[in-house]
Amino acid sequence: MANTTDETGSDHTKSEKAPAIPDELLKWMSGEGGLLSWLETDPSDTPTFYSDVPSSEIKELREKVRAYEDEIAQLREKVEKCDCSQNEGAAAENPRLLEELEKQFHAELNERNDAFQHREAELRTMVQQLKEELGRKELEDRLRQDESYMARLSDEDSANEFRERMQTIQEKEGRILELQEMVDRLNDTIQDRDDELERLREIVEYKERELARREEDLTYRERKATEERRRLEEAKQTTGGLEEAELKKRLEELRAEVGKREKELKAKEEFLRAKEADLRRRERGIITEELEHVEQELMVEAQQNKAKTGNPRLDDLLLGGVPFGSNVLVYGPPFVGKETLINQFVAEGLKKGIPTIWVTTDKTPADLREEMKLVLPSYEEYETLGLVRYVDSYSRNMGDTDEDQYTIYVDKPDAHDQIMDAVETVAKSYMEKYEYYRLAFRTISTLIAYSNPNAAFRFLSPFCGRRKRDRAVSMYSIEKGMHGEQEIQMLGSITDGMIDFKIDQLRTFFTVRGITDVQSRSYIRYTATRHGLSIGSFALDHIK
Repeated sequence: MANTTDETGSDHTKSEKAPAIPDELLKWMSGEGGLLSWLETDPSDTPTFYSDVPSSEIKELREKVRAYEDEIAQLREKVEKCDCSQNEGAAAENPRLLEELEKQFHAELNERNDAFQHREAELRTMVQQLKEELGRKELEDRLRQDESYMARLSDEDSANEFRERMQTIQEKEGRILELQEMVDRLNDTIQDRDDELERLREIVEYKERELARREEDLTYRERKATEERRRLEEAKQTTGGLEEAELKKRLEELRAEVGKREKELKAKEEFLRAKEADLRRRERGIITEELEHVEQELMVEAQQNKAKTGNPRLDDLLLGGVPFGSNVLVYGPPFVGKETLINQFVAEGLKKGIPTIWVTTDKTPADLREEMKLVLPSYEEYETLGLVRYVDSYSRNMGDTDEDQYTIYVDKPDAHDQIMDAVETVAKSYMEKYEYYRLAFRTISTLIAYSNPNAAFRFLSPFCGRRKRDRAVSMYSIEKGMHGEQEIQMLGSITDGMIDFKIDQLRTFFTVRGITDVQSRSYIRYTATRHGLSIGSFALDHIK
């Protein structure tokens, strides 16, 4: 009867506890619980549904286990005490025994350490397998949920759901292809820059080596001259002076040696000039090849009817770039980067084989050339290819008489007719070979300062009209703080828009007025260096 009662009680206990574990599995299947947490549960605390041991027997077994553990602990203490006393006596009698025990202890320790590491590796493998199994189970669960969801839908809803998912997949694939193309283009650009940098590095290293050799040669010559002077001084002190014939002979020898050294230096200089010319020819050839491969980008600009500015973020803001035939004011205080924006605009055109006309009233062509090298290191090669011309009304007015082969000189900034004729001459020659050109005017403020606003307006009105006729893209810089609001409005009436820069609490911002449709008309924060502009976010009309 007792057995019957125990079995009945055991069955009753199992019937009460068994549903708990399937409930946990159901929770895991629905995503509410984790498989690992269920697997890590101590069976002694929560028996599983496959356990057939009654709870009363489990308690008795636990008490017996504790009693056995206490007894084992007491026996271990006694054994340790006996071992310690025996080991101490043996160590006193024989030191070798202590060494053997130490070796035995280390061997046992290493063995246990190896076993522990092996067990740890097995546990890690088991955990990894459980994680993989969990991932498969979760994937299967999601698939079952999708199948269940699709099964509950009608045929029409299922078809719509399928079309929506296919459309989403196609959109993602298209975006991936666009990103891949962008990555390829950027990789090509980086490779080109690396190649150009490597070429320049080779040139610099070669010139440094030549300079070092020259310095060594000059040092040698100086040392020889010093030695000869010392010898002469010693000779004068010892003999009271050398005979005139010996002095002349020695002087002739020195002159011959100096002449020989000079010939060697001239030969080296000629070799360096030839090497530099060869490197320039190679670089010019590379630039020519690059210009032949930009036809696709020019076709994209022609399709969009917009010219790129050289700053991808600004192009995104302008929805592709500046429309052809546009006259744009670049308005802002000094030292905020508006000149750098114009330099990037010019460099972008040159890299695509589009010629540029500079109209300068406050800089010499040499100054502009040095600024452009910071944005486009190979700028001088584009000048050699005939893609850059200057109309300079500054140099002659400042008394500079130097001649530049790419420059048309005007006597002074208020000689409006000369500026107009010079620009028309260059523009006509460019329009015979190219679809359009780019023009950079620096700066209108100097033009107004040398005449007056009305005269400048009468000059700029037909000037801008002729640029629009040629479909040229032009940028005109103007200094903020030098002109009244009426003058700015008057200039705005003959242009297509303005890029307005400002400084607020030591931070720089700009906004686009007119020109074309843009993503945002708000002031957008940016930072500027002499190499380019770094434009912040303009999403949702917020300044970031």
